[in-house]
Amino acid sequence: MSVRGTFFPPLALVIGLSPALYAQDSELPTPEEYAERAEVAENAPLFQSEEPLKTTLLTDIKWLRDKRIDTMEVNGILTFAGVDGAQIEQAIEVRTRGIFRRNKRNCNFPPLRFNFPKREMEGTVFEGQDKLKLVTPCHDGRDNYQRYVYREYLAYKAYQLLTPVSFRVRLVEITYEDINDKYDTRTKIGFLIESDENMAERNRAVHTEYHGRFHPAWVDGDAAVRVAMFNYMIGNTDWSAVEGHNTKLVRTEEGAYLTVPYDFDFSGAVNARYASPAELLVDRYRLRRVTDRHFRGFCRPELVQPTLAATLNEQRDALWDLYMSFDLLEEKRRKDAVKYYEDFYKTLNDERDFKRKMLDVCRALPG
Repeated sequence: MSVRGTFFPPLALVIGLSPALYAQDSELPTPEEYAERAEVAENAPLFQSEEPLKTTLLTDIKWLRDKRIDTMEVNGILTFAGVDGAQIEQAIEVRTRGIFRRNKRNCNFPPLRFNFPKREMEGTVFEGQDKLKLVTPCHDGRDNYQRYVYREYLAYKAYQLLTPVSFRVRLVEITYEDINDKYDTRTKIGFLIESDENMAERNRAVHTEYHGRFHPAWVDGDAAVRVAMFNYMIGNTDWSAVEGHNTKLVRTEEGAYLTVPYDFDFSGAVNARYASPAELLVDRYRLRRVTDRHFRGFCRPELVQPTLAATLNEQRDALWDLYMSFDLLEEKRRKDAVKYYEDFYKTLNDERDFKRKMLDVCRALPG
């Protein structure tokens, strides 16, 4: 989804400014605090298993689907198994979130956010969790929309193969029950996304908010190229690290700024029927389908074909295994996904094709 109706100052206006003027960091942790937080976040129980977590959500489903107000929360009860197997009923707060998928014209069921009482979650699978995003099928009555959730989940897992500076995800088999019996109970599979803060802390970093544009020269080059290459690999044009669109920014203990991608449902790897290429690219580069790839990264010294090919080829077999072992998707769908990635690897490993599709189209890095 494209960012519309928002003014961003020209990059030239921010070139001479330091990141501190745009990145509002609180007091930075000490080395001991970085280490302690990283250990806690790394060992969060929620992300220690690949098995779908079975839950039931009892809340005002009808109100959430009808109103879709992302600033108002409703009470809910989330039921899940405790460490001893006994069912735990935990009071939480629930609200809708997102932009495109929250719009009724696009989806009949919006994505949600769970707000946990963090202090009450000790000793449960949600220990250490506060606010978590839940990705749900965009339509609750069509099987292909469930497939889109699986494919987006796999895109998150694919990026984890490349770097730990990524969002962890956990599948959730969730039964939706309406507190007023005004929504037919049904069970769907979605996934929970690691919070911004926990992702940063796990990598000995802090999540950083900024306003306006963030100059691309301030971002670590290797990390920036990795994000751009991954988005090209999955066929995603719906992102911008400069504008913070579908990317998060973290500041490491050493002071480096890294961007972290998320929200991949508009990618070719997901190939959702509602998705389309970024509007500004359709006419300029004649993109017609969401599966059409276009490189949106900057021309950086780290954008070197032999180096990137060597790095990404190391994870090629793991990527195939990730998809081919995911039996929630039909075998044909898994093979189609692998074929789509094979096209990327053909480009990656061909110096002439790499130059034509990436080096010749990358954007000049502002000085």
